[in-house]
Amino acid sequence: MIKQKICVIGNGLTGLTTALVLGKLNLNVHLIAAPDKKKRKDIRTTAISESNYKSLIDFVGKKYSKIFFQSKEIDLYKEHSSEIKHFMNLSNKDKNLMFLFQNEILKKIIQKKINTYKNLKIYYKKVRKIDVEKNKVLFANKNFSYDAIFVCTGSKSEIIQNIFGDRFIERKADEIAFTSIVNHNSNILNAKQFFLKEGPMAILPLNKNKFSLVWSVSSRFKNKNSAPIIIKKLKEILKFKSNFTISKVDCFPISFKFRSNFNKKNILLLGEGSYNVHPVAGQGFNLILRDIFYLNSKINEYITNGIQIRDSLFIDEYLKQRKPENLLFGLGINFVNNFFKFNKITEPIKKIILKDINKFNVLKDISLRVSNKGIF
Repeated sequence: MIKQKICVIGNGLTGLTTALVLGKLNLNVHLIAAPDKKKRKDIRTTAISESNYKSLIDFVGKKYSKIFFQSKEIDLYKEHSSEIKHFMNLSNKDKNLMFLFQNEILKKIIQKKINTYKNLKIYYKKVRKIDVEKNKVLFANKNFSYDAIFVCTGSKSEIIQNIFGDRFIERKADEIAFTSIVNHNSNILNAKQFFLKEGPMAILPLNKNKFSLVWSVSSRFKNKNSAPIIIKKLKEILKFKSNFTISKVDCFPISFKFRSNFNKKNILLLGEGSYNVHPVAGQGFNLILRDIFYLNSKINEYITNGIQIRDSLFIDEYLKQRKPENLLFGLGINFVNNFFKFNKITEPIKKIILKDINKFNVLKDISLRVSNKGIF
């Protein structure tokens, strides 16, 4: 029987992970990657839940588990006028809540892994066109027909604009996120989330003496010299007693965007091209992984039963399951971000609400369950 053929477009973290997972199925896979020119290094750090880690490590290989730093607790803090107060600790006995990794390291490992797949071929070419009606992808002097095409490029990609248009559920946040790596001697082992006047800052440990920070602030900070501002704030909130250093500061725009249309015929959009969520809850890549793993199970079901995936219902079934959860997560994260934004009028009310919230174990249990396994 001739193997069915799929195409994955894009070699960012979403594209590589999609190729890694779907490449294990009884399919022929083409990964069309951006031409290997001078690419901007991805210095971001990502956090994933325990359930997603267990699924991902099965594909990556347990020997690479050392690149994931495990955080057993998450501490939450809120800045009120002139003080920063701890208001919640999230933990689940001896279980790890978060597995943290540097994007660039994981991408290199996945690239190495998929290079060993005999059913997967990588083309380092720019896609010229996707023929929606004929299920063809045109690049360089080649064109191939596929049973399914998965577009994993960024939201500004011309491919996405041409095929899926510009209809969004959108909230323009007028925010950016600073990210940097901090080396220190303070033995920080667990993740921390600070809700500061300027915006939320996440501390994501990579080992006991190194962490990544993600600080969401107003876009008016974009043209300022960010390093001194970050250093001053870290001294204030972490009470560093010894010297520490920070790497070059990078920044990226923040928005809540949920595309109205994720697919066209046999073409499905995955990753940041389909939706963007605020980084405050660290759920962006968790949602993408759940999308990929569900897609994998659905395609495997079709293949196992000898069903052709081209022109089938697998994309409709995927969208019915995943689209509502992703939208609910995005809206929920937006609500959390808006609640914690500094506002002189509502700060006294927030202070009262947060004073005893750590005692509500049911609320914490629900939060942990949803963060780990999703809503549905």
